[in-house]
Amino acid sequence: MTLIGLFLFIPFVVLLLGGLPIAISLALSCVVFILCSGTRIPLLSLPNDIYGAIDTITLLALPTFVLSGELLNRCDLTDKLILLARHMVGWMRGGLAHVTVVASMFFGGINGSAIADAASIGPIMIPGMIREKYPREIAAAVVASASIIGAIIPPSIPLVIVGGQLQISVGGLLIGGVLPGIMIALILMGVSYVGARWRGYGEIHRFQGWRPLGTSAVRAGPALMIPFLILGGMMLGIFSPTEAGTVTVVYTVLIGSFVYRTLTWHKMWDALAATVRVTAASLLIVGTAVAFGHIVTFYQVPQALLAAMTAVTTDRMLLLLLVILLFVVVGTFMDPVANMIILGPLLMPICVSGLGMHPIQFGVFLVLGLLLGVLHPPIGLVLFVVAPIARVSLERIALAVLPFLAFEMIVLFLIGVFPDITLTLPRLAGFVSR
Repeated sequence: MTLIGLFLFIPFVVLLLGGLPIAISLALSCVVFILCSGTRIPLLSLPNDIYGAIDTITLLALPTFVLSGELLNRCDLTDKLILLARHMVGWMRGGLAHVTVVASMFFGGINGSAIADAASIGPIMIPGMIREKYPREIAAAVVASASIIGAIIPPSIPLVIVGGQLQISVGGLLIGGVLPGIMIALILMGVSYVGARWRGYGEIHRFQGWRPLGTSAVRAGPALMIPFLILGGMMLGIFSPTEAGTVTVVYTVLIGSFVYRTLTWHKMWDALAATVRVTAASLLIVGTAVAFGHIVTFYQVPQALLAAMTAVTTDRMLLLLLVILLFVVVGTFMDPVANMIILGPLLMPICVSGLGMHPIQFGVFLVLGLLLGVLHPPIGLVLFVVAPIARVSLERIALAVLPFLAFEMIVLFLIGVFPDITLTLPRLAGFVSR
């Protein structure tokens, strides 16, 4: 443990604080450890580990899901999704906050990225909420807290990465994220409703009727079929998660070209270029983090961490709270995807063996717990996205987002305690034995 701390963790933190990208910091800290610690691990194992980590058919779903999201982002769908959400829930008290949550669920189910969700919906919904007398920080907090919903509803890029790395069924993870995503959406809408009634912000709109709702549903419907296409195909055994990504891309090209007629060759090229950038960055982090994790596993750090935590307490609830506290601490300082890759191998023995979680339950628990890190400073990536849109300080948004974050933490705790939240749908789909 002394060698790991001195020659692996300390160099990693120093390099990260020095401003180097996460992937480079991970790789260089591994090199420092192998060269300076006197370990038996050969230096050539580093490139072998990096290559082996990304040379897996499971991760082929990553670029296809990214590409389908990038294509749909360029098909001008945001307005259609928001209009549908407005007709569905905009007439309730706190209507625009509800519209934001529902639109995030729609948009995230297509895109699968919290940051993309906030960047796309924020510029439309935040000014609208401000015009209806929502405090600026509340408007930004609603957009930020709702943005994580799409990252656990299929197609979820983080769940694909975690499943590929930890050898957990990607199909089971994608389906297992549906109910938690819906729970978070309903809870955020409840918090928004109570806040709107208590503080009196937001205008009350009348229900515009079934015909406008139906019209907006027809316009947005082809895009909204994507999550159902993915889930239905996997649950019926028509295609695997990797094949689902390819089917999604083909479907996206067809509806973008012939239904919405907004997908041009120029937009397709831009989407391909963006996909290459996102996929390359993600795979580089995956590869270097797996190499980092192999060193940590070789020296039995997960077992030592489990022993240390059980030495503090053997109570299951307290152990679960300690893991959640760890999520909060590390999520404050590092990128959530890198955290998932680094902490996944460390925490899996603790949560599966120590807490009795099913691997699919653990995967969703891990992803959601570390995604919550985008909601609090000093990193708070989504907060940095919404702050300039709302023209309010990061500190004010961080305070405003706390009630929403607290209830999302409760959902995270419930996922850790009640397996059926994440396992009911995978069990129906045949990914979990009864």
